[in-house]
Amino acid sequence: MKKRRHKLPLTALRAFEAAARNRGLKLACEELHLTPGAVSQQVRELERRLEVQLFDRTSGRYELTPRGELLVKHLTRCFDDLEQAVAELQAQAEPRRLRLKLAPTFAVRWFAPRLVSFLSHSPGVDLEVATLSADTEMNVDDCDFLVRVGAPPWPDQDAIFVFRDELVPVCSPQLAAQLRVPSDLREHTLLHSLLREDNWVVWLHSAGLDPSWAQHGARFSNAALACEAAAGGGGIAMTQWAYVEHDLKIGRLVVPFEHHALTGKGYYITNCKYRSSETKIANFQAWVQGQLDAERNRPAGSLSCPARADVRDPGHDGLPLDVRAVLNMQQDMPIELRTAVARTGRPLASRRLHTTSPAVRRHG
Repeated sequence: MKKRRHKLPLTALRAFEAAARNRGLKLACEELHLTPGAVSQQVRELERRLEVQLFDRTSGRYELTPRGELLVKHLTRCFDDLEQAVAELQAQAEPRRLRLKLAPTFAVRWFAPRLVSFLSHSPGVDLEVATLSADTEMNVDDCDFLVRVGAPPWPDQDAIFVFRDELVPVCSPQLAAQLRVPSDLREHTLLHSLLREDNWVVWLHSAGLDPSWAQHGARFSNAALACEAAAGGGGIAMTQWAYVEHDLKIGRLVVPFEHHALTGKGYYITNCKYRSSETKIANFQAWVQGQLDAERNRPAGSLSCPARADVRDPGHDGLPLDVRAVLNMQQDMPIELRTAVARTGRPLASRRLHTTSPAVRRHG
């Protein structure tokens, strides 16, 4: 007689496993894309059905009971096996297809200039590049690699650090000639990315200026378009330093003020950790890491600052050592004076002032 399986409450089991593995509801909700109420309801329904208490909630926290510990140990192993089986099946079905989900400006200004290098490294790959929108879910269920902004770890994802989230204003050389001090920004058009609408607010706030100036200006769907408008003299765009290195080097864009804002986050290329052993996944990881290692090893004086190792001293609030040194030296100097002293009439690429600033929530 064929064995018949009992009908299992898979949705509830998955909710419980995520909550137990993450030791709480917050990360479980992010992983499952459910509200805390929905996850809690699924867990309670599972407890009712099994007639056992899986979590001890008396302290206001989700603490596993001994029976909960036993169940989650088996469930995590089972779900890991399922994910591995699905990943292996996908790899066999599409061994040459590589799907990337990238932030629009990352795709245009970081990946596209390196496309020839990648195709040379991995000939025969069928490449698909999709761009993220403001409401894109941050998971790798429908892609091989995903660009994320934030700070790892992320559940079930391996991450490669690409560059830190470092905001700078940029404009054309002609417009830069009209900007003497940061307060001059009030008289010019600020260019915004709709994917990172708070970038100007973050930079102005960290510079000690009025964030309300960011209420006005022109808005574009992404930072790449805003930078193109800035290069044409349409205003001052706020973007990531890594995106404009080449334009600064050739003089197409200029950083009019030396103040840079570090958000404390970074840009990462992530993938499902259960698939890291696949040939196409490992090959792309190796190519990305090779690109980053080559750029970090550029000779001194090249414009490769965002790609350098981000050395941090835990004893000083996580600030990079070079940042803290500059802040200690200039902390009492008004930004107008810092800028006036620093102006050289050329793209400001080597001498920079950094500050930390509020968290940035979107992509770029």
